[in-house]
Amino acid sequence: MSFSTCSAPSTSSGSDVKQDSRRVKKGWEDELKDRIQVFPGTVQEFIDTLLPCSTPFVATPEVLNAFWAYNTHQGDEVSSYPALLSGLERILSSFPTDKRISFAATSDNQIPFPFTSFKDHHHHTKPDLSASFPGMPIPLKPVWKHISTVIEVKGSAEEDPFPRGGERHVGTITQLAKNARNLMLAHGFLCSFVIGIYGNIVRLARFDHSCALVSPCIDLRLGGARVLQKFFWHFVHPIVGHPVVGNDPTISKLDKDSREWIRWQLMRRNPKVPEKHLSELKQGRRVEVYDNATGRAIPYLLYHVVDVNGRLFSRATMVWRAIEDTRVWKDGRLVPDPTRPEPVKPCILKEAWRQVVRPAETEYYHRLQDCIDEEERFGLAKMVYGGDIGELEMRWWQKTMERRAGILPDPTTNPTTPTSDSGAAIAAPPPADCPYPMFSSIGRQASSTSPTDTPGVVAEFPLHYPQHQTYSWRLLDAEYQHLERSHMRIVIDDVGRPLTQFTSTRELVEAIRDAIIGHRLAWEKAGVLHRDVSLGNILIVDEQVHPNAKFIGFLHDFDYSSSTADQHHNRPEDRTSSPNAISDGEVEKNKKERTGTYYFMAVELISGETIIHDVHHDLESFYWILLWVLLRHAECSRNGDSGEALCEKTFIWENDDLSMGAKNNWLQKTTTHKLVFPGNPPLTELMTAFTRQVASQTASQFLKSLGFPVSCLNYDLVLDLINQALADTAGWPPNDWKRCSLLDRDARTVPQDVVSLPPKPESSEPSLPSSPRLRPKKTVGRGLQSAPGQLPSRTQLASERPLDPRDLRPSKRRKTAMGPPPTIPAKSTNGSSCRRSGSRKCGSGHEPVRSSPRLAAKKASGSSIPPAE
Repeated sequence: MSFSTCSAPSTSSGSDVKQDSRRVKKGWEDELKDRIQVFPGTVQEFIDTLLPCSTPFVATPEVLNAFWAYNTHQGDEVSSYPALLSGLERILSSFPTDKRISFAATSDNQIPFPFTSFKDHHHHTKPDLSASFPGMPIPLKPVWKHISTVIEVKGSAEEDPFPRGGERHVGTITQLAKNARNLMLAHGFLCSFVIGIYGNIVRLARFDHSCALVSPCIDLRLGGARVLQKFFWHFVHPIVGHPVVGNDPTISKLDKDSREWIRWQLMRRNPKVPEKHLSELKQGRRVEVYDNATGRAIPYLLYHVVDVNGRLFSRATMVWRAIEDTRVWKDGRLVPDPTRPEPVKPCILKEAWRQVVRPAETEYYHRLQDCIDEEERFGLAKMVYGGDIGELEMRWWQKTMERRAGILPDPTTNPTTPTSDSGAAIAAPPPADCPYPMFSSIGRQASSTSPTDTPGVVAEFPLHYPQHQTYSWRLLDAEYQHLERSHMRIVIDDVGRPLTQFTSTRELVEAIRDAIIGHRLAWEKAGVLHRDVSLGNILIVDEQVHPNAKFIGFLHDFDYSSSTADQHHNRPEDRTSSPNAISDGEVEKNKKERTGTYYFMAVELISGETIIHDVHHDLESFYWILLWVLLRHAECSRNGDSGEALCEKTFIWENDDLSMGAKNNWLQKTTTHKLVFPGNPPLTELMTAFTRQVASQTASQFLKSLGFPVSCLNYDLVLDLINQALADTAGWPPNDWKRCSLLDRDARTVPQDVVSLPPKPESSEPSLPSSPRLRPKKTVGRGLQSAPGQLPSRTQLASERPLDPRDLRPSKRRKTAMGPPPTIPAKSTNGSSCRRSGSRKCGSGHEPVRSSPRLAAKKASGSSIPPAE
């Protein structure tokens, strides 16, 4: 993902946003594969577990016949909307006015992607029915900022997609998934709820960034009205957050004063601040950034979306331009701090949902800062603050469960000052009249103390389960905890623009060179190997923010890095309590993952063999990035073929064999026929020499497989090539960037999000558990299912797993305002166990299941879950 100054990425195309395009359909099919699971309990347990309620629900008898007029037939859903809207209004009529939701039919309303800058890169959606936020009317033509949940309607029960497969039903599920994705992006929801009505059958669905849980079916005419009434009551009475379940309590909307203060601060620092940075202030947010090094919660004002990952089940990375909120609370409002007269410096804030089996990105940044002096830092981004909110919340939840089980003392008899994981005291909560919460899961309530690693804390965790760390898979079985994701935020000091926005090819090459130097420092000084060198992870320094920067380009985004065990720094704040964390003893196994952005992966890694990802693979990725940008944005040709035509032939995402063959073909032909840049001899010679070195490395793979010593790319070799070309200062033309016409029509050359690709297995490779209700009984079609596989044992997933309320349930539980978490059976109601299915193809261009040492442990354990009868 890019920490850049652009308002929209330059890597999509017009055909990419067509809803019926092959690529869009295949992308959603791959993403949803095995990620939709039927909740293993009753619909009442679904609501009680996933929508904990602050106010007890009392059913009203008059709702029983709310949908008596509802009648529909397949293909004639629209005619049923009035009866549905009337029924929904009736079941909510007893709600308090400030908790009542309004509904509208929106099937004819094309609702664009939540962020205007990216609406051309994602197609619109048309939910059948849309719901407002509590106490708010819904406009005639709403957009996502007005919508809290949606309902998709089909005419018959045969169109209920969840016990079935097939392409047709994948499309039905995709409708729900897109709506859930847009809700989470638009509002920063931690999870979102959507509803499917199929004839008389109703399904409730909860989506987060790891998977979706779907309720058992409900008959709308036989008690369904009361179930929907209970669902909406719980939905608008959250224990945590406001105003609906799923809202992130560490996020608040920007009010008018905050928007004006942002504009004032930016104009003070740079009177010529680009208008595009201020054009979407109303979509901005105020967020709390938990810093694991100090235990502080630092408020930031996010005002411009730089990049957004539109994938649902993924890291869901969002990158914002932001400034620290340095105002202080005085006389009932936030005012400028007189002790901080200087204008606030813009920075980059990144939030993402990392896989719990991976070390946090903050750990790598801390390590870089520990091992590389500030004077020596070159070509590397610098982290200012950062922490994993999910891990912090998980520790709080675990200790609450332990106290309820009697393992830890009661906090009311042994109060302590709450501390962070580094031992630093957590800042005191804000004044009671302050509308902005400190970091916690319960906002500014009196008990909003963060967790601590020492026995006894002031507050108990208020929910059944954490919400900043997903828990959906754990509800199915604790075996699947390695599939969960954890919410993190980091603030980066360096701000840049994408490589595709270079002013001259010389600047582009200089930025690549500086990033290689940064890569070298990270590896040789700190033992950190990046492993995801890609287009978005190298940026050109924004000279307006950093006018005196000592480097032109820099490397960032260490989400998929690995580190050497011998140089590991045991910083207290980096010691995660998560039992899913990868230990030093697993470093070499971890480096065997095929990790990277598919277009820019080294040829040897694409081959699918079990290969340790090493420095020379990352250096080859620098070559493919440089080539990709030049073919699209510089005047060049080879044997009469234009750069754009060559780009289409060279970068292919369909599968490994095609991709590897295209790259090898490029290397073979370009070593004999130069890629020529008219009027730019240094660049022509650089790419000729660089291509020959990469071709030599790729050709050596066969000799390497036979045990012969081979020479690979190294830092000195690559940097010498680049520096020799840059030494010819007179040969580089100025301002030679050109627009790429491929952006208007072709989606095949769009780089995909980062992927971590499992090696091609010798035997069946473990994948995701498939719900029995999603699996066809006989053959596998083009739906969401595939063949069953095996799972690693619990003992090999971790030395111990996160505590579960079911494991800690005491014989007599202390009373709480919320009550104990509901008991969830480990198996589905039909008696079938969840099981895994075969791994996904890695050449689809979409992020497949991550391969990790914990998944590979299956072969050693031999554990499995038997297939359903």
